[in-house]
Amino acid sequence: MRSALLTTGRKWMLVLEPGEELLETITAWCVSAGVTQAAVTLFGAFRSVRLIATNNQLADEEPPLADTLDVTYVEGSGSGTVTTVDGSPKPHIHVAVGVKSQGAAAYAGHVLHAEAHYTVEVMVTEVISPTFVLRPDARAFGLNSLHFAEVSEAEA
Repeated sequence: MRSALLTTGRKWMLVLEPGEELLETITAWCVSAGVTQAAVTLFGAFRSVRLIATNNQLADEEPPLADTLDVTYVEGSGSGTVTTVDGSPKPHIHVAVGVKSQGAAAYAGHVLHAEAHYTVEVMVTEVISPTFVLRPDARAFGLNSLHFAEVSEAEA
């Protein structure tokens, strides 16, 4: 486990309009507000969501999924972070959403694309320190994982 005491800055509530794409909107807003890293929570209704997920049987559930899954007309909640990658803010969001027409059958995963339906509310809490760093983690199959620049591995 890694941990770090966060020093937070400003907080905002973003309200996405119907048709706005979640990741693009958060990214553009962060650029305009000068936010380079943040913690994010959200909830709302989505017309469509593309997740890293699957409906297929898996021979081995341990490695990361290569599949994507599209679900439509869902409502749910999620959270994540914003880090700076190659000079641009990059949201990393996971959601759990229920399909309205399927008795709210749930899907969860990493968001690749999400289009707001009615409204989506996003709380953004700026993180001043420590600096968030994404780097490959061999213990997580080489996926980029969040690290803290000012926290030594011995402290984390």
